[in-house]
Amino acid sequence: MMRTENHPAWLLPSGFEDMLPARTEALEHCRRSLLDRYALWGYRQVTPPLVEHLESLLTGSAADLDLQTWKLLDQDSGRLVGLRSDMTPQMARIDAQTSASGEVRRLSYAGTVLRARPDLLGGSRAPFQVGAELFGVGGPEGDLEVLSLMVESLRACGVPHLLLDIGHVSIPQALADSAGLSAAQRSDLLRLVERKAWPDVRTWLKAHGCGQAVTADFTALSHLQGEHTVLDRARQQLGQHPAIVEALDDLGFVWESLRTRYPDLAIQCDLAEIRGHQYHTGLLFSVYGPQRGEALARGGRYDEIGAAFGRRRPATGFSLDLKPLLRDLPEYGKSQRIWAPAGSDPDLWKSITAERHKGHIVIQDFQSESVPDAAQLQVRGFDARLEQTLGGWVSKPVPAR
Repeated sequence: MMRTENHPAWLLPSGFEDMLPARTEALEHCRRSLLDRYALWGYRQVTPPLVEHLESLLTGSAADLDLQTWKLLDQDSGRLVGLRSDMTPQMARIDAQTSASGEVRRLSYAGTVLRARPDLLGGSRAPFQVGAELFGVGGPEGDLEVLSLMVESLRACGVPHLLLDIGHVSIPQALADSAGLSAAQRSDLLRLVERKAWPDVRTWLKAHGCGQAVTADFTALSHLQGEHTVLDRARQQLGQHPAIVEALDDLGFVWESLRTRYPDLAIQCDLAEIRGHQYHTGLLFSVYGPQRGEALARGGRYDEIGAAFGRRRPATGFSLDLKPLLRDLPEYGKSQRIWAPAGSDPDLWKSITAERHKGHIVIQDFQSESVPDAAQLQVRGFDARLEQTLGGWVSKPVPAR
């Protein structure tokens, strides 16, 4: 392996890191807690492969992930394969291949995904993604369930004062459809809307002769952000578009239901938000925490993605990266640490095994058969020690100093 003074062999590539015991234990505790929570809601865990054929990972609306996907040549088949950068396309494939017609399917997952580029400057290129996907429910009731589970996931990870931002990609798309554009022109316009480049949007509309009514609609859309009253303003200004009215009905149902379930949840909307509009087909949502500029969890509806696998199914879900949440994890009970002396005494081994069956951590010394004093044990982080008595080996608390 080549090595230079500026790039020693032990230096990891940018965006990758070792997770040492404390962080790994915290991540594993949270991973298990979330998956257990999802199971109580009926979401069953699946484990897709890290590598798939590239066309499977990037098919249809998942093509947005192309720049994030590492690509490799499979020397067995000679085909290009990709390292997953997001598990949602894999969930859609699994559902399409294994679900019965009309079946409501709930799937959960947890694992590392690999990104060719970090989402943030200096961010990780190996997020630990946890999420849940609901298939077979086309109405806003499905979005409400997924949103509720997302909120409870972040609360379980110890994040206080959540802010939910919701939108609906059908609203900007309906305005673009009303302009009578070609597919290529529609795509160009929506890219400008996704960037929130409103002066460029107005210039583009004028250059393509879209008329004052269309321009007025997009100008109104650019100001439709904020609290619940935004939905009423949108009905007044854009209510002539049936698709927009239907989208506002869905948003209103979800908003009111969430306010009832989580009275302290802050909610806002941006009706011009169409992040990933080639991927999402309805509601989309992000959750933010205090003093964080990037979303802690994202999700939305993506009804079209399964069509590429032969089964177009209603689908909605969310995912989050556990790594940035580790600093917010609540303290959880740690097992008692018990010191055991060296030796191969069968009775000692039985006692060690019995304590481990109770969920206690027992660390057997390799050198000392004599019991260290309390100060030494406390410095080494032990709460108790195994001592031999007339009745056998018993655990005794380390005396306080």
